[in-house]
Amino acid sequence: MSFYHTWKREKLRIIFLAFALSCTVIGTTYFWFRSVPQSVSAVTFRVNSAVDTVLAARKVAVNSSQDAVAFGDDETVNILILGLDSRKEGREQHCDAIHMVSINTQDWTVLMTSVPRGTYAYIPPGTYAKNEYYLANACAFAGLDYGVEQIEHVVGVKADYVVTAGFSQVLGILRTLSLPTTESLQWLRNRQSYKLGDPQRSQNQAVFLKDVALRLLDGDGIPDVVFHLLYSFVDTEMSEETAKALYDGLLLHSIHSRPSDIALTMKPHYAVKDIHFDPEHSSEQIATLLAKLRGRLSSSDFSSRTLEDVQKDFIVYLENVLAGKEGSVEAVIDQQLWLQVEDDGVRESLHYRFVEVYATEINDADHAAAVQLIADYILEKQTLGILVWETKGRELLEEVLRF
Repeated sequence: MSFYHTWKREKLRIIFLAFALSCTVIGTTYFWFRSVPQSVSAVTFRVNSAVDTVLAARKVAVNSSQDAVAFGDDETVNILILGLDSRKEGREQHCDAIHMVSINTQDWTVLMTSVPRGTYAYIPPGTYAKNEYYLANACAFAGLDYGVEQIEHVVGVKADYVVTAGFSQVLGILRTLSLPTTESLQWLRNRQSYKLGDPQRSQNQAVFLKDVALRLLDGDGIPDVVFHLLYSFVDTEMSEETAKALYDGLLLHSIHSRPSDIALTMKPHYAVKDIHFDPEHSSEQIATLLAKLRGRLSSSDFSSRTLEDVQKDFIVYLENVLAGKEGSVEAVIDQQLWLQVEDDGVRESLHYRFVEVYATEINDADHAAAVQLIADYILEKQTLGILVWETKGRELLEEVLRF
């Protein structure tokens, strides 16, 4: 080997070691500061600063908006949470779960206004039937922005932020919170077991969200790395700093000890009930719901395909994307489709392979994005305690940084 090549190799090695050392120092400093308890006054200052920024931006929007729908009072931050029915590279995204969460930043109370997905909404003429004029389809047929506007008219306030999560992302959130994936989704999507159908389903979703929020806001709350992971599963224009400030505000003001201050309402009004999901006995709870449907629905409403059949086909699809036979790797990365795979080993293997392929694809054109993609992957596996795949991620990052 020539002196030049030896020198070049050693230079790259030194650069990589320097980078690794700097990352270690930065990371150690970061986690040391995170481990030191912050004073109440420091947290309060950070929360108030973030809230002030949100409200200042709102005033600018109000002054420039000609829309008849108001934002609401100056002390409240309105966050529209939408669950989108998008699975395998779906282009039409139905708003299947619709909940406006309004956080009062003075007394730190919460009002969650739920809107059933079947609520009437005008949709500009298109290739669909007149009986399809409802909010879920407004998002799908006329676009998400149009759907959001229709939801705002129903609720009566404009959203400061919109937070969306697709089918895959919800599965990621459920796994992170150690909730049963299949049963939780069955619970959140079921409507045919109730007389009120769609409105009761919407209320069940709201109760579920409240129960999860109270769990996350109990005691000292959740670690920052877990918060970051949960934030990474949703799409929103709200910064992570703002989201964390609102979370810290609710935690600081002990909302967990005031569950009645997270109020649930619905527009239009329906006489719904508060029914709680029971994660400890989820299989029995779902079986009871489904038993009510036997003999009441057409046989065509029950698919003869098992969950195992569906999973096999889905894995074949993902393998075909990796092989370049259909779909696109970028779309899978964007929608985090591997999260739909139930088998832990297969899911983790596919996740790594998609990160590896996509990082390699974009490395020449956007090296920083490739590094960020792998770094986020490592952080996720580190947070979840999956050492084998964290190590694989570190090896991949080392390879990308070397070249």
